[in-house]
Amino acid sequence: MSLRVTLLQLAVVDGEPARNAERALAALRAAPAADLYVLPELWTTGYAHASWPQAADEATPGIAAALQAVSDGRAAWVAGSMVSRRDDGRLVNRLWLHGPGTGPVWYDKAHLFSPMDEPTHLAAGSRRVEHPIAGVPSALSICFDLRFPGMYRRSAVAGAELFVVASAWPHPRSETIRLLARARAAENQAYLVLCNRAGLGADGTAFCGGSAVIGPDGTVLVDAGEAAGCVSATLDRGTVAAARARLAVLDRGVSEVDD
Repeated sequence: MSLRVTLLQLAVVDGEPARNAERALAALRAAPAADLYVLPELWTTGYAHASWPQAADEATPGIAAALQAVSDGRAAWVAGSMVSRRDDGRLVNRLWLHGPGTGPVWYDKAHLFSPMDEPTHLAAGSRRVEHPIAGVPSALSICFDLRFPGMYRRSAVAGAELFVVASAWPHPRSETIRLLARARAAENQAYLVLCNRAGLGADGTAFCGGSAVIGPDGTVLVDAGEAAGCVSATLDRGTVAAARARLAVLDRGVSEVDD
C-alpha cells in the first residue's frame, strides 16, 4: 500500500490570515494529486502574537472549513497548524488534520517553545494523537516536539508508521531540525514528513525551509530547499514493515528508563 504526500512550504505573512489563506488555497488547487497535503506550523498568522486571539476566533474556523472542503473535494487529507481556541477559552497551537468525508481531528502542541514566547500566549496540549491517514497509522506533532523522542517512540509502539510534523523552524538551526527529524524516523523505523516555513518573519526571523520526506532508515527522500514551493513523494508501507522485520526494535515497548 502506498501514500502520496505533498508538502506545501509556504512563506507566511505574519498577522494576515486572510492573505495567507488565499495563497495556501491557491497552492493547494495548483498542487499535484496526493493522498496527503501538509502545511507548516502557524501558517495563517506566523508569530504575530497580537493577532492570535482575533485570528483564533474569526479566521481559524472559516479557514478550517475551507480546508475541509478541499479535503472532501480532492478526496485527500490536509494537515496544518493554526492558532485555535479550545473549549476552555485558552489559545493553542493546533495541528488540524482534515479527512475526506470524516471531518477534522487535531493535536495541540504539547512542548511550547519559550524563545518564540509561546508559553506566554498559549496553553500546552496534554495528549498524543495517533490517527490513520488513508489507512496508514500516523501520529501528529509540531516543531519543538522533535526534541522529545519519547513522544515519537510511544506513538510508534502504538502502531504509527508515519509521523506528520508541521514546523516553523528558523536559521541558524537548519542542521538541527534535519538531524532530529532523521533520528525520529530512523529510531522508530517510520516515515516522517516535515513541512517547515520558509521566508522572513515580520521581526526579521529567517525560517529555514528544508521541508522533507524521510524514510524509515533516516534517508532524506525529498528536500524542498529554502525557498517557498512544494515537493512530493510516495511512501510505501512495505518499506516500514521490512525495516521492522529486520530489526524488531519496537517489540521492546517503552520502559520507565525511556521516559
